[in-house]
Amino acid sequence: MKIIESYFHILNQIKLITNDKIESEAETSLIFSSRLFQEYFGQRLEKEEIFGKFSDYDLEGNVLTILNSIIRKRSNGIPIQYILDEAWFYGYSFHVYKNDSIKTLIPRNETEFIVEKFIEHSNRKPKNISVIDIGTGSCCIPISIILNSSNINSFDAIDPHTFEIAKKNISSYKLEGRINLYNIGIEGILSTLNKKYDIITANLPYIPEDKKIKELNFEPYEALYAKDDGLHYIKMLIGILPVIIKKNGIALIEIDPNHTDYLNDLKNFNVSIFKDLNNLDRIAEIKIR
Repeated sequence: MKIIESYFHILNQIKLITNDKIESEAETSLIFSSRLFQEYFGQRLEKEEIFGKFSDYDLEGNVLTILNSIIRKRSNGIPIQYILDEAWFYGYSFHVYKNDSIKTLIPRNETEFIVEKFIEHSNRKPKNISVIDIGTGSCCIPISIILNSSNINSFDAIDPHTFEIAKKNISSYKLEGRINLYNIGIEGILSTLNKKYDIITANLPYIPEDKKIKELNFEPYEALYAKDDGLHYIKMLIGILPVIIKKNGIALIEIDPNHTDYLNDLKNFNVSIFKDLNNLDRIAEIKIR
């Protein structure tokens, strides 16, 4: 089968699965430009290459086998990012899956706003700032920030569930000496790290436990849902903010839109809420008064 034929075959199969033209085109492009496809074919292919110089290229049997395997897994509802062990965030590729027990939250576009706000604030701060990312998952936030910042002295990242994958991503970008990874949760910050930070970033579980989302069933429960109407971990972090944040420091936290009132009512904190591309409250910027 020629590459152009396989492209349309995959596209039509995914369209039947997702029932979404735009999503099926995006997923098909992800497959052919993936690390997994490169492993079997020898290189990643962008759409213009599929329709251009590689269109009449005959795919070998092992490549067709892996493509059919991808479709079978996708038809079972497994997210394409887990099948490929690759998700894109802020223009960078990240590992997200080892097995059903070791996988991270799939990075979302709206979380990129944390990186943008960080860069905006860090540009106004002196050099040698200290940072921590709480609930780092794939480590996509710290890696994206470091690759776009020049004034970071130390960057800690913590997560009690995804240490192995985060470490792999740090290694992929050769950032072992710049990101300090800790296999701990919020409750271990004070005893393990015992330091203050200029900027804190956090994408914590914030979906209320009674509002489970079917489309997220394959993603790790502990990365999505929280008690107390989704506020459990956010409240834990806010409780220790005065201890771990420097004077004039800020915390950038991704939130559920329903958390806005709670955050705006906080005493001893100045809170600004920023909307995502869907005009929903998504990022809270918190400072100590």
